[in-house]
Parts: sequence; C-alpha cells; structure tokens
Amino acid sequence: MKSEERRAVLPDGAELCYILKRSPRRRTIALRIDGNGLTINAPARTPLYRLEAVLADKADWVRDKLAEMLARQAPEKVWQDGETLPFLGGHLRLTTRNGKAGAPPVIVDAQLLTEVLDIGNSATVKTKVLKWYRRQALEHFAGRVAHYAGRLGVPLPKLFLSNAASRWGSCNSRGEVRLNWRLIKAAPHLIDYVVAHELAHLKHLNHSPAFWRTVALLYPDCLTARRELKACGHRYHDF
Repeated sequence: MKSEERRAVLPDGAELCYILKRSPRRRTIALRIDGNGLTINAPARTPLYRLEAVLADKADWVRDKLAEMLARQAPEKVWQDGETLPFLGGHLRLTTRNGKAGAPPVIVDAQLLTEVLDIGNSATVKTKVLKWYRRQALEHFAGRVAHYAGRLGVPLPKLFLSNAASRWGSCNSRGEVRLNWRLIKAAPHLIDYVVAHELAHLKHLNHSPAFWRTVALLYPDCLTARRELKACGHRYHDF
C-alpha cells in the first residue's frame, strides 16, 4: 500500500520541505520537482536517515531547481511607473517620464528615474533599466573583486558578468571570474560572500576543506551568508 506524508529536513541548516511517497513496488529513491515542490518517491522500508543522506547530497541541486521553478512562476514585471525594483538588498520605485532616450537612469530619493521617449513603451523601459542594472553590477562587483583580490594577495582577475539561470558565480583555470548580474539585487554582504567564494577558487579550483578555509579567511561569516543566499536567492531571478 502506498503512503504519503509531508516532511522537512535541515540538510545544511536551511529548511527543505518535501512530500514523501512510499511504495512497496519501488526499488530506488527518486526525486521529482514540480508545481507541488519537491517529492521523494522511495521504497516502503527505506529508513529516514537514508533519505536525509540523499537530500544532503542533492540539496544544492534541489534548491537550484526550486529557484528556477519559482522564477518561472513569478508574475512578470509590467515595467511601468510605480513598479518596485530590488537593488542592493532594498527597493527602488521605478519612475518614468518622457525625456531623452540617451539619458541614463538615476537614483533620486529611492526612485529609479528613467527617461524614455515614450513612457507607454514598456519594452523600451525594460531594456533601459536592465542595461542600468548591468552597469551598476559591473561597477559594484569590480570594486569588491579588487578588495578581496588584494586581501588574498593575487593579481586582479578578469571580471565578466554572467546571465546564468541559477549559478551566482564561477571561476576558471584562466583566472577569469564571472558573476551573475542579478546578484546586484542582493544585500552587499551577500555579494561579498559570493565574491570571496569565487576568488578563493583562484587558490583552489575545488570545494575542498582548504578551499573553505580560504573562503572563511576572506569572509568569516561565509556559512551564514551561504544559507541566507540559498533561502532568498530565488527572489532575484524574477527578471
């Protein structure tokens, strides 16, 4: 007889909820993510410690997939006057007005003032605002990369922006660092954690204990920031 129950587990300190379905006919453990969230299908007699071990091993993958799903389900921005935009852990109010097409958006009293030729053209507003986000991201990230490269005692790496669906950053053997431009929506301390994480890869191209010691040297509260980013990171993928 099949059974079903809702459970929660803390594989790395952050709660992960799931639906557990057991069946005497199953021989393997399978994870599925859909509109209901995470479902685990398991043989009837599989002990919970075994399920939790699987979840601990797959926690990053599960959270990435859940974030992608939530981002797809999030209501689309309408890119009109009054829209709320996340930026550096806070929010800006999008304020549009007719003006010069070439004028860059500017922050004025918690508003992102954006001039366009036609405020009714939401596609134009969106394009202009996203370009602004990328410029802000590159400027802010460059400063933090320079800061942590100096602390680590390594040459300043080449910095690029990425548009990855779920990864916040990457670093390769050529010393190139890529940071997701959407990270500019996050609070500065979370940005610093990701920068420290990626620059630590300049010393260790792996996730070994030595790597994590280097991350902690650069950013002592790295584990707390890692959990926080996993918990709230899906919010930054709404556009």
